[in-house]
Amino acid sequence: MANNTEIKLSSSWTNVGLYLGTIVVVLMIPVLAKVIQEQEFHMGMLLAGAIFIALIGFIVYLFMYLCDARVIGDKLVLKKKFRAAKHYSFDKIGYPKSFHLKRSKYTTVEMQNEDKSQEKYLIMNNRSLLSFESKDAEQTLIDLRNMAMRSK
Repeated sequence: MANNTEIKLSSSWTNVGLYLGTIVVVLMIPVLAKVIQEQEFHMGMLLAGAIFIALIGFIVYLFMYLCDARVIGDKLVLKKKFRAAKHYSFDKIGYPKSFHLKRSKYTTVEMQNEDKSQEKYLIMNNRSLLSFESKDAEQTLIDLRNMAMRSK
């Protein structure tokens, strides 16, 4: 790849989705509190509480691992929230895995640091009708990894 080439792997909607999701979860707190106050306990409340706790867990997971991912020249640049960006050569890319939630695809990849430790990253791709994006971080990472393995 040319040294000045930049390819963005993560969705442009990554930050918007993360912060909107956080706002929705925070706004659910007074609604759930009001329902608990005004109604008798029933199993639906227990189910709603479990779903709410799962949503909080998912938001925390996103804040820990979600990153902005770019290929700049011959390096993969990954920047997690509230942390400095890290630059990796393509041979440090682990095998990516992905999962879908509605029209969003989340790709997880473990990268090998200089000290041989592994660091996990999560890259989001949004395929909603209004996002106008057709990025596939998983396939791009696989291609970069394979390119690095062939050049060795």
